[in-house]
Amino acid sequence: MAALVPILIGLTNKQTADWADPSVGALIAVGLAIAAVLVVVEARVTEPIVPVRLFGVRTFAVAVIAMFVVAMSFFTPVVFLPRWFQFVGGASATQSGYQILALIAGLIVAATASGQIVARTGRYKFVVLGAAAMLALGLFLLSGLRADTPLPLLYVWMFITGLGVGPMFAVLTLIVQASVAPRQIGTATSSLTLFQQIGGSVGLAITGSIFTSRILEEIPRQLATSGVPPQIAAGFSSSGTAALNRLTTVGDLGQAILAGAPAEARELEPLIPQIVAAIHRAFSLAADDTFAFGAFAAIAAFITLTLLRESPLKKRTEATAVTVAVRAEAVEPAD
Repeated sequence: MAALVPILIGLTNKQTADWADPSVGALIAVGLAIAAVLVVVEARVTEPIVPVRLFGVRTFAVAVIAMFVVAMSFFTPVVFLPRWFQFVGGASATQSGYQILALIAGLIVAATASGQIVARTGRYKFVVLGAAAMLALGLFLLSGLRADTPLPLLYVWMFITGLGVGPMFAVLTLIVQASVAPRQIGTATSSLTLFQQIGGSVGLAITGSIFTSRILEEIPRQLATSGVPPQIAAGFSSSGTAALNRLTTVGDLGQAILAGAPAEARELEPLIPQIVAAIHRAFSLAADDTFAFGAFAAIAAFITLTLLRESPLKKRTEATAVTVAVRAEAVEPAD
């Protein structure tokens, strides 16, 4: 926690500050230094919280790193798509939950199918490599999201993304459990889950910064493109993140803009349709950048998974069973 909190706060502060700012760079450096101390200590103790020695097992290390990166990419659509449905599409919170069911459906289908394939063939490397490629493709397609993207097309992109995620969560767990001794399965599995959660947290901190930076750049640009007078457009971006929080609330954006405008600025009313459309476009383009980041993370996961040394799970399981049986006979008292 001491290592993660400064890193996450620093990444979050990047939304409004530069990397050289102490609230960003210094905090991240402190977190990394504490993480280095953690690694040194955990490598020496007999009962570590994070089993550093397990990372000496190549299959375990590759699977954990891949899970970390996959979590960075997966949590991006889970967070930003519902926001897009609510803000741009005008959906309620409940409706936005329904609308990401295409993503969840792809995840469930792929997780079930990949489990059956691995169980029947004992092979897993081609499954996770294909899943990483599918995830990268789905997120690449989502990076083309626009304010006027047809919903059926968006559902297809979401389903493809889900097809890439499902095998990752299901099969990587099996790989980790098969790569360690039986007495270490619980420790290895919990470590995988830990790095999955860390990856998601770090990914959301990064994408949050990406989203904020891009939308603050795009709002005045899109307003100018819509023909909104420069003096009015400047008012929407001059207050930075305060303006962003005010403009991206759920509800009738046009009414919210009019309610927050001073009495002498009522000439805004005829321009409200152009302003709303411009902000929706800016929001969509900012979300696109987060999906593009997720696609690059999925490509990084694919590259990482090419380092896997596949050992068929069936053979591994049979060998383990024989070893256990032999050991049991060896310790069984003679008649």
